[in-house]
Amino acid sequence: MKQQSKKDKIAILGGTFNPPHNGHVHLLEAFQKAMDFDKILIIPAAIPPHKEAPDLAAPEHRLQMCKLAFPTAEVCDIEIQNGGKNYTADTLEQLKEVYPASQFYFIMGTDMLLSFNSWRDPQRILKNAVLLCDARDDTTSVRELRNFAKLMLGLREEQFIISDVRPLPLSSTEVREKCRRGESIADLVPPAVAAYIRKEGLYER
Repeated sequence: MKQQSKKDKIAILGGTFNPPHNGHVHLLEAFQKAMDFDKILIIPAAIPPHKEAPDLAAPEHRLQMCKLAFPTAEVCDIEIQNGGKNYTADTLEQLKEVYPASQFYFIMGTDMLLSFNSWRDPQRILKNAVLLCDARDDTTSVRELRNFAKLMLGLREEQFIISDVRPLPLSSTEVREKCRRGESIADLVPPAVAAYIRKEGLYER
């Protein structure tokens, strides 16, 4: 990765991407339309730090699927190169060395925001990125999430954005289960990702 000097707005979406699906694509497209980012970084995890993943596809497969799913974004292998479990606070500090003058926006879901205080070094995360959260479901409103962020997490207005972007109710688990059953995943993932999964025989057992 090369050093750059222009003050860009950079969105960061991390995850297992096992595999990336239409919900991820929809969320990024909606945030891009709302925020007009200069760059989007997609960062697949080497190993998920907070959950077991016995059916985790190899890193090279997940990297390639991300490139197919997000052709206009930059797929960054920083955590895969680091190996093992990576934590957001450390990754952001590494990225800040590459993009020292940029403003990061770290994309997270409602469930991630609600558990943010249990993350490793949340203050280090806030030092380097604005939290950008979607309202994950109809049971939690944008207003309720904003109040939670301010009153329960103690965040300042400039440290977070709660968006009314509504994600598609899809999950990578659903995709993998359909693959194991030999069912079509055409309505769950981008066509290029579906073709790659078929070609490589991923998630078949």
